[in-house]
Amino acid sequence: MPKRHNAKLCPFPIRQRIVTALANGDSKRAIARVLRVSNNTVTAIAEQEWQRVEARKALLADQAERNALLAGEQIAEALRQGKVPINSLVPVYGVSLDKALALRGEPSLTIQHQHTHSHQVELLNALNNAVARMEKQAKAAVVEVPPLPPRDASVCQSKRRAKRDS
Repeated sequence: MPKRHNAKLCPFPIRQRIVTALANGDSKRAIARVLRVSNNTVTAIAEQEWQRVEARKALLADQAERNALLAGEQIAEALRQGKVPINSLVPVYGVSLDKALALRGEPSLTIQHQHTHSHQVELLNALNNAVARMEKQAKAAVVEVPPLPPRDASVCQSKRRAKRDS
């Protein structure tokens, strides 16, 4: 029977970082890549330290709930006082609440992550607008140049003869 990997050579600080990353919900493969350990090391530590991972997860969920509660209270207070700059508290509240729900493992909760690059759309629109402005300026800057009068062939030939003879 082959021996199983037991992660006994993994240093304590790396082991702690693996436990924290597992509690944060990071994938085992991502943890292994970032901490430069094998996938088997992460799996072995997850199996050995599952109680600590769950305890750490509960602690993180408590912190996220506390942050959401504080941000929610500050938003309510700012609304009561008529203060406007609550825009920094709204994301803190939303992210903390989402994190707390995700860490608590609500059975009815479905988390979907959608990553968009809205800044690219804005940049593309700005670039298109700039090109349109430049084309418009270029069309406005076109100057009609009148054609040159036709050259008289006899004048040109006489100038060439005079130059050749001298």
